[in-house]
Amino acid sequence: MKFIRILAAALFLPLVQPAIAQGTVVMGNDMAQILKRGELKVAITAVDQPPFYFTGKDGRLAGYDIDLANKMAEELGVKLVITREAPAFNDLVTLVSSGRADLAVSKLSRTLTRSRSIKFSTPYMTFKQGILFNRLQLAKVASEGEVNKFVRNYKGTLGVIANSSYANYAKDNFPGATIKEYPTWDAAVQALTNGEVLSLYRDELEIKRVLASIPNSSLLFKPIYFTDLTDPIAVAVRTENTQLLYWVNIFLENETKMTADEILKKYSGQ
Repeated sequence: MKFIRILAAALFLPLVQPAIAQGTVVMGNDMAQILKRGELKVAITAVDQPPFYFTGKDGRLAGYDIDLANKMAEELGVKLVITREAPAFNDLVTLVSSGRADLAVSKLSRTLTRSRSIKFSTPYMTFKQGILFNRLQLAKVASEGEVNKFVRNYKGTLGVIANSSYANYAKDNFPGATIKEYPTWDAAVQALTNGEVLSLYRDELEIKRVLASIPNSSLLFKPIYFTDLTDPIAVAVRTENTQLLYWVNIFLENETKMTADEILKKYSGQ
């Protein structure tokens, strides 16, 4: 048996020696294409989503996701190219699945529906889901002590962003609610402020950002955060690009995870 192993090694060694001698690196075709092109194409939505991506005071894109994408490009030794063709979050899936972008690093929620046509990395952050109520409207239908019970059997109006993960989350988690879709988060917040809807549904970071940006917000709004409903945020990768996905996951393992409060604090002054 020992003789057979030695013989097999002797036959195999001449095959690998030339590759080792020439310094050849064998990699997945998807990674080879990115390195040959010299560009990493990353998709974000056309509408800014601070603190993840937005136009800074210097006129350049800034934010958590922009920093993350820049680090990826630097690690690969290629140029970062940002594409903003996607009007909404669900359109990012089409961009990636069609190959018009290598990745979507765009505060994209990892959902079962989206996973039918793309692959997701491990989440690089996870938020609590939450509801933000118009306090005046809420007082008309539930007392302070009844709010938690009222929320679990919610049958009021619930505002969400159109073509977002929360449009689907709302149908699944609050089937009795009347769902109203808005083109942007700002439009949804304005509708809540005006009393057009009883509440909005999104992640804890966006709710906290609203509360921090509006004077006397505690008098106008009441937030509710869920411990059992979460929103995992991940990088989207084309299904065929398995080596790229593997690389992204290793990259994210080495990144420090930040909370919603930490992200808001770091990027609030830009």
